[in-house]
Amino acid sequence: MKLFGKKAQPKKEEPKTQEAVLTLYACRKDGKAVPDIACRLFADVMDRIFYTDEDEFQIRFKDGTAAVFHLVTDAEETKVQSNGMANFFSQAPLENEEVKEAALCQMRLFNCIIGIRFEIDGDSDRTNGIIHSIYGMAEELSAFVLYPNMYLYHWDGRLLLSIDGKSDFEEFYPQASTTILDREVNEEEADRERKMRSIAILKEKGIPFLEHLKASVFESECKILDKEVIIHRLACIFTACVQSEIYTSGQFENCREIAAEEIAQMEERYQISDWLSPEERDYLENPDKDPALHNRFGWRYECCSVLLWALSMMELKEPTEICDASELGAVMWNHTFDSLMEAAVLRSRDEILDMQDLVLRYDWACVDARVHHKEVPMLCSDIVFEWHYALNWLVQADGIADWDRVTTTT
Repeated sequence: MKLFGKKAQPKKEEPKTQEAVLTLYACRKDGKAVPDIACRLFADVMDRIFYTDEDEFQIRFKDGTAAVFHLVTDAEETKVQSNGMANFFSQAPLENEEVKEAALCQMRLFNCIIGIRFEIDGDSDRTNGIIHSIYGMAEELSAFVLYPNMYLYHWDGRLLLSIDGKSDFEEFYPQASTTILDREVNEEEADRERKMRSIAILKEKGIPFLEHLKASVFESECKILDKEVIIHRLACIFTACVQSEIYTSGQFENCREIAAEEIAQMEERYQISDWLSPEERDYLENPDKDPALHNRFGWRYECCSVLLWALSMMELKEPTEICDASELGAVMWNHTFDSLMEAAVLRSRDEILDMQDLVLRYDWACVDARVHHKEVPMLCSDIVFEWHYALNWLVQADGIADWDRVTTTT
């Protein structure tokens, strides 16, 4: 007998929901504009916005679901992810090699990543509305949209590159909003001539290059730092290098005491305490905190060689030959801040910009070789990275004069 004499009715199934993920990749100095853009584009369906931490926010929709936005803008983390992405897509069997290389270059330029998680159900209009708004964000941010199946789309909906070798593009030129390839400052004849001089050197040495990679610093926007600032920075870098050498040489049992003596001498000669970067100060005060830092700061001798070159105190070696630390020490230990200020002659802006542009292209060749599992025998990537770092600081690439925040985008 049926309950209450009525025929049982089958339960109406609730629409099944599942999580979807899209990721935006952009070239921006920060992600501060992202929440405002998201709120504006989701305004019709949004109930409220709230922040879960400084890098994540949620938009709660009127139907009770939410979209979670996670931002990654840390320079080192985005560089690792972007290079990893380019490395992965380098396997794509796209026949148009020029489009593929340009797409890989674009990936290596990404420095702002926005992961977006949201729920979808059987309502195609709702799903399409969310995706449409995400593409609206991509357009405003000049971002690209990555799907979980590893299809990367331009903000206008065209497929840039898929892992199975598809693309809607016959030609493509990388874009980096107001940073490297396309920015508000116009490229002038002097910048084009500098680029061609660099390319001539690369051709002579047989080093690969990207024809359409513009200068990372145009002449009209370049600001070379003052000689006083350069010498103070040089002294701080050198001090950290000295401590690194003490700890890695294997010659000393009492490394901390010996390092403290050397640091005290550098303080007396160059008054470094007021000029140390936060990372340098932490390393000098806590040398046992992370043994991996000894190697990192040891390579910074190459930065010292660049700054001494800029001060006309030495010449740079070939980018395959590690600098001679004793040669650097002969300068630093035989001078004080005042005597080095008197002896040093800052090279011209043109000379420094020429070197910076050339090293930018060296670094591109190193990154490209790493992505494609090749070697560039004419370059040592570790040396080139440090040169690029020091030169970008010297010319304030991207407007950055904070030593710990220097970027080396290629």
